[in-house]
Amino acid sequence: MKEPNFVARKTPRWARWVRDGSILILIFIAVSAWQNRNLLSEGDSVAQGSSRLVDLSGEMHIMQPDGQKPTVVYFFAPWCHICKASIGNLDYVDSARFHVLRIALDYESAEQVQAFVDDVGIEAPVYLGSSELQEKYRITGFPTYYLLNKDYHVVDRTMGYSSAAGLKVRTWLAD
Repeated sequence: MKEPNFVARKTPRWARWVRDGSILILIFIAVSAWQNRNLLSEGDSVAQGSSRLVDLSGEMHIMQPDGQKPTVVYFFAPWCHICKASIGNLDYVDSARFHVLRIALDYESAEQVQAFVDDVGIEAPVYLGSSELQEKYRITGFPTYYLLNKDYHVVDRTMGYSSAAGLKVRTWLAD
């Protein structure tokens, strides 16, 4: 029997880059979907029963839709290193178009949150969340972002690091 004469074809470099890049993108999408699987779904409403928040100076605030601007809600933990690296990216969200709420969860004391704020250099208000708020928003990891429309319906959500550019794109697309 005669052996087949195979001609080895060399795959072009660009084709390997496309293949490898596609695999990486699919892995990223799969990991992101797995991380976000327990978060509120797009379209879910969180407007029912406004939430009370206390800021670090002890002042009470009501977290509720105002019908004027969408809201970016950033949940963080003061012990979270990724939160420390990403919370400053919220400064790039256009505050003329969006409310931005920075809410601490899973903390031991207000002093621990204040130390985190001082260490990172946050000048915007930071609020102390509660376990009820954590449950309402289904927060299972940090940081978690929610983008809510003017009526407090979920437009986008993600868990993990988000760059300033990523936040700008998300808010731009949601507008």
